[in-house]
Amino acid sequence: MNPFLLIKRATLSCHQSEIDLEGESAMEISQLKYMLTLAKHLNFSRAADEVCVTPSSLSQQIKKLEDELGVVLFGRTTRSVHLTPAGVEFIENAQKVLSQISEINVVMQKYIVGESGNISIGNCPALGAYGVTSLIASFQKTYPKISLQFYEAECFDLYPLLCNGKIDVAFLTAFDKCKPGKIPLESYPLVDDELVIIANTSHPFASREIIDLHEASQENFFSFSKSSGLYWDTIDACHLAGFEPRFSYETQYTDTILGLVSEGMGLAMLSSRTVTKNLQKNIAVIRFRPTKIRTLSVVFQKKQKPLPIILNFKNFFINWIKTNELRNTPFNSKSNV
Repeated sequence: MNPFLLIKRATLSCHQSEIDLEGESAMEISQLKYMLTLAKHLNFSRAADEVCVTPSSLSQQIKKLEDELGVVLFGRTTRSVHLTPAGVEFIENAQKVLSQISEINVVMQKYIVGESGNISIGNCPALGAYGVTSLIASFQKTYPKISLQFYEAECFDLYPLLCNGKIDVAFLTAFDKCKPGKIPLESYPLVDDELVIIANTSHPFASREIIDLHEASQENFFSFSKSSGLYWDTIDACHLAGFEPRFSYETQYTDTILGLVSEGMGLAMLSSRTVTKNLQKNIAVIRFRPTKIRTLSVVFQKKQKPLPIILNFKNFFINWIKTNELRNTPFNSKSNV
């Protein structure tokens, strides 16, 4: 028999828990516990000791429950206590009810401590090139009950989503540029990278390991969209070298830029980590001076009391930052991670 066929509503609180049956009577969770304890001992004194009440109080609670249900659950003589057939079936169902209530409490506790729930993550393209996808996978293994939802967009398209609460966290490569002033954000740097020029292998720059960026002032550049951090990083790097870049084509896709460069149609600036992961034939990678460093950061809304699930995500990455190093660029690290 399913115990919940009889239950109309169960409400739990710190002070009192009740189950309303189909009739007018109400059954308290404590009464179920009294029943199970008395069924275990079949002795009012021992059962009363276990549940920390007097034998007379326990007897009154059992009698009250029997009166409410209209059935006798325990047979009593001067020498013994025994379960009636109705009592046996009641105990079977009471055990199931209390077990399921215990399971509910365990599940709800995981939400309270941030071990269950959903996290919406905004990420810029090419997140895998920064080695962060493995960290996210590690977090998922640590918290298997947390569901992760991903929204990929350019950096400046993610800001409104983060500030409006449509995503909980964002991985951004341009946190220090154009961030909204009204909504306080907090950022934790994860990975450093270096901006490089890519050119066709027939280009004069291709035979050189490093150039002064001003030498490229008369070149045509392919660019990403203005909502991309790479677009503004390219602008900043060129301004630092004393010139305004000439853009001949704009796209949102790395593959398109790599294809155009490989055909010798112009130059582009890309993350060195992205180039390493997607290097094609006929493409040369050239460093330039002054160096332009990009940093991937994990960014949250700054709140006094963040949700426990978000706090767990944040602390996971903060703890990782303390014990690991991805802050080197591929050019000053032995690893290309």
